[in-house]
Amino acid sequence: MTGSASSPTILAPREIKLHLLGLVLFVGLLGLWYWLSTGARAVPTLIEMLQDDDPSTRIVAAEQLGQVGPAARAAIPRLLAQATEDGNQHANTTAAAALKSIDLTSARQVMTHFMPRLQDQDAQQRRTACAVLGSLGPVAKPAVPALLAAGHDPDELVRRNALMALASIGIPSPPIVAALLEGLRDSSSLVRQTAVTQFAFTVPLTQPVVTAVTPLLNDPNRSIATLARSALDKARPDDATQLESLGLMVQHSAARDYALHQLAQLGPAAGDALLPVLPLLQDDRPLIRYLAAEAIGAMGVSATQALQPLRLRREDPDPVVREAVAEAIAGIEAAMAPAESSGKAARP
Repeated sequence: MTGSASSPTILAPREIKLHLLGLVLFVGLLGLWYWLSTGARAVPTLIEMLQDDDPSTRIVAAEQLGQVGPAARAAIPRLLAQATEDGNQHANTTAAAALKSIDLTSARQVMTHFMPRLQDQDAQQRRTACAVLGSLGPVAKPAVPALLAAGHDPDELVRRNALMALASIGIPSPPIVAALLEGLRDSSSLVRQTAVTQFAFTVPLTQPVVTAVTPLLNDPNRSIATLARSALDKARPDDATQLESLGLMVQHSAARDYALHQLAQLGPAAGDALLPVLPLLQDDRPLIRYLAAEAIGAMGVSATQALQPLRLRREDPDPVVREAVAEAIAGIEAAMAPAESSGKAARP
C-alpha cells in the first residue's frame, strides 16, 4: 500500500488578488457600517428607534443620542416626548439625560414639566418626578427648593429619590449638603443609606460632613458602616492633589463635565483651578459652558480675574448659559464687596 502525503494548496496569483480584493471589500463595508452608525450620521436611525415598542430599544437610542450631543438636535421633539410621556421611568430618565447634553432649554422644559408632580397625590408620580429631575443633573438647579421639600415626603422612596436627585444636581452645595446631613438621621434605613452613599461617591466632603459621618462607622447596619468608611477614605476638598487632579481632568473631554461639576460643588476651595476652567466658557457644547460658568461663579472672590471673560459671554447663544453667566458675575461681585469694604476701612 502506497501512502500519499497531502501537499499544501498553492494559490495562483489571480486567486490571491481575488482573496485580497474580497478582504478589502469586507473591511470597507465594516468601515461604512461604522461610519453610518456613529455620530450625527446615526441620528435619523436613532430617532426611529425612539418610536420602537420595546422600552429597552428606546432607552438605548436615547443614550446614544446623548453621546452625539448638540448635533442630535433633530431628535429633540421625540426625546421630549419620551422624557415626559413614556410610561417607563428608565425611558423617561435616559431621554432627560440625553437632552441636557443636546439642548439645555429643552432639558429645562422637562424640569418644568416634572416639578409640579413632586406634589402629586400619587406617590409613584412623585418618585418618578424626583428620578427625572435627578437625571438632568446640575441643569435642574432651579428645582432644588422643590426637591428639598420632597426630602420630607411621607413616602420613604420619594425621600430616597429626592436625596439622590439633589446629589446629582449638586449646586448650590450648602442647602444640598444640609439636606443630605438631615437624611443621615432619617427614620428609614433606606434613606440613611442613600444619604451616606452620596457622600461616599458623589458629594465632596466638608468638615461638618466628616463630623456627621464618623459615628456611622459603628452603625449596626453594615452597609451604612461600609459606605461611611468609603466616604471618609476619599479625598477632601482641601487636598491639593485632588484639586490638581480635577484641574487636569477639565482639560480632557471624557471627564470634563464630571470635573466641572465637582469644582462647582467645592466653591471657593476650587479657586486654584480657575485658569484651566476659563477657556471652557467658549466650549462648543452648551452643557460645558454652563458648568464652567457655575464652577467659576462658585469660586467667589478668588475668581475675580474671570469677570472680564464672563462679561464677554453675556450674549451666549444659549439662554441657560446666559443665565448662569449672569449669576456668576453677580456672585463674584457680591463676594468682592465685603473684601473691598474691609480694605477701605483698614486704610488710615
